[in-house]
Amino acid sequence: MCLPSFRPSQAALISDFRLDLVPPALPGMVGPIRRLLRDILDAIGLDPDSACLILSELVTNALIHGEGRPAILLELRDGRLHMTVSDASRTPVQRQAPDDSRASGRGLDIVDALAEAWGVEPTGPHGKAVWAVTKVGHT
Repeated sequence: MCLPSFRPSQAALISDFRLDLVPPALPGMVGPIRRLLRDILDAIGLDPDSACLILSELVTNALIHGEGRPAILLELRDGRLHMTVSDASRTPVQRQAPDDSRASGRGLDIVDALAEAWGVEPTGPHGKAVWAVTKVGHT
């Protein structure tokens, strides 16, 4: 599945947006979702680097450890990008103990280092939502 490119003709007029996505639960979706966010933020003159890395980690965790199709909500409000990735698993999110010899398992450490705030909330009787907020400055 391909996701659309985002290139508004009058980017200077955009200051806030909301985007809801429910992509297939396929590992190959992380890249297209990250590129879509990068395209949007680039088009409106905002630095995409930290936000794209955070989003990649949240989506990857939902695909690896979650259940069902992830639901992704991206909202830019007042210079802060609010990202929420939900899945149908109630299995608690667990950060692994720091260990420099690990080849994987650092996603939430990266989110913690780059986000202003992040957390996990249950969503109804089944599922959870992992969210993060980061400031996005002008490029």
